[in-house]
Amino acid sequence: MHTLVKQKLAITLEGYPIQTEISDVVYEDLIESKSKYLLLDEEKNTLTLKRSFFKKNKQVQNITRFFVELSGDEITIEAPSEKNDLVLNSIFCDDIIDTNYKNKTIAILLESPHIDEYEQNTEKLIPIGAAQGQTGKKIEKSIDSLILALREHQAIEEQHKYRVIIINAVNFQTSLHFIHEKPMNNYYRELRDKMWQKMWTEIPQTKNDFVNQLDSLKKDSILINACPKSLKPLINQELIQFANRFSLFESNHPSSTEIWTKSLFKLN
Repeated sequence: MHTLVKQKLAITLEGYPIQTEISDVVYEDLIESKSKYLLLDEEKNTLTLKRSFFKKNKQVQNITRFFVELSGDEITIEAPSEKNDLVLNSIFCDDIIDTNYKNKTIAILLESPHIDEYEQNTEKLIPIGAAQGQTGKKIEKSIDSLILALREHQAIEEQHKYRVIIINAVNFQTSLHFIHEKPMNNYYRELRDKMWQKMWTEIPQTKNDFVNQLDSLKKDSILINACPKSLKPLINQELIQFANRFSLFESNHPSSTEIWTKSLFKLN
């Protein structure tokens, strides 16, 4: 008597051969989407995410959102003087990140853009900028408490104008929400994590761009790993090389139900 072994359902990135197993629920939802960004191989039970989904024009820009300065108990917060054309549709007055900025930086590190970081357009995936929607609003609301928390850790210099930047470690939509349009339940959280890890490990430029961006920051800058718990270790692995140059922190994701700045934890 032969036992039938059910073939695994998988997804790949076009141009990269590694197959990653996904759940039946997600597989069926992705097929039902009939998305132009997916190719189906019925014989192999494999979906391929087309390269057009992770081309350069689908990347969400990392941004400069604030300039902050601490003087005693007074915190001065300013937005960039002018919104950059590359992030013109941001709900904030954002600028792109100047790699030649001379002062220190506070970098908030997120995992990847999700829904609000793109135009509400059902035909095209059009990037806006990092940390829009609730994530961006919560960061804006908590900047004062973030600066005070950094002071408690003796990580911030008074009377120094820091730039606050927001960086997505992966600049593409790893949740694939544009394709399936499902809420972020456990199935789709798992999909986001798997697609994030695929883009992080299989596309060499992804990790290289992230590391190069951090490498351009001035000594004694502050890096905060605010990625979801499931992805934090992969980011921390890349932060180790900067342990002697920057103050390294972890925190909850800014969109978490708790006040994310209260979870700030120093790594070095």
